[in-house]
Amino acid sequence: MRRKSAIFLIVLSGNVPGTAGAQNPPPETPQVPPFRVESGIVQVPVSVTGKRGTQVADLQADDFDVLVDGVHRQITLDRFDTGVAPISLVVAIQAAGISAPAIAKIRRIGGMIQPLVIGSRGEAAVLAFDNEVKWLQDFTPDSIAIDDAITNVKPGESMQACMFDAIVEAANRMKRRAGRKILLLISETRDRGSKTKFDDALEAVAREGIEVFAAHYSAYTTTWIAKPEDVPPAGPNLIRIFTEVGRLATVNAVQALTTATGGSDFPFAKERTLENAIQKFGAEVHSQYILSFPQHADADASGQPGLHRIEVSIRDRADLRVRFRQSYWAN
Repeated sequence: MRRKSAIFLIVLSGNVPGTAGAQNPPPETPQVPPFRVESGIVQVPVSVTGKRGTQVADLQADDFDVLVDGVHRQITLDRFDTGVAPISLVVAIQAAGISAPAIAKIRRIGGMIQPLVIGSRGEAAVLAFDNEVKWLQDFTPDSIAIDDAITNVKPGESMQACMFDAIVEAANRMKRRAGRKILLLISETRDRGSKTKFDDALEAVAREGIEVFAAHYSAYTTTWIAKPEDVPPAGPNLIRIFTEVGRLATVNAVQALTTATGGSDFPFAKERTLENAIQKFGAEVHSQYILSFPQHADADASGQPGLHRIEVSIRDRADLRVRFRQSYWAN
């Protein structure tokens, strides 16, 4: 049974018995950590893990070496809980007919998004894509609305899954969003029929500074292990599914997107592994270091329009693995 929670705020005003004519003092405004919103500031979320994949949480600004187009840059450092802007998250779910068994599992993770990923100050939007892109929920902080949108995803009849078209639509919807921008793809690793090319989708997320994460599945595997009730009688044609396996693209589009933007890719086949993927996704988002530097610098051409390469390393710590967005777009 899906659990929903609601928060009720009761505001009392007027006189209190025994204190005639007195007014209740106004409630104190909660202190929210400030965050920088400066024009021309580039923010680079960075994940740092040890040999066993555990997050490394004790680094300082001086531990990072940041190069932009090969030139060293001075940075400032924040963590999620020390002044970083709220998260704007788009959850993009593949809803092609071939995805029916996976969607039965995906519907059950909607309640995890607000508490584990966006937090109390963030907002999430939800879209589904098959041969077209459908927005199911615009940006909202409401956990119940997010859960309902994901619960109501339905597989279409089309075998297409226009991932690149969905990525561009998500990037366009985030253009006016402040703070951290994150896209979560829950899909196969390849595009099925987009009008948009991969390079255009990558440019769209680079222009908006969007970090791409993914929970990916094989339609072949999820069909074999699906429960009978998870595959509707009018569901996908299994022979057609199996023949599609032989035509999978040799390039893993999801892995390319997550690597280029500093995100992670979590495979899943069962509901439990999907839940684990969302937990790991949320844990990583909340443990990242946020490195910031001015877009324009006198010493180099990093403020010139176009794409600029970013390189991040940890000084004297070759044992650590570092993931970061590999470029930013200057207008």
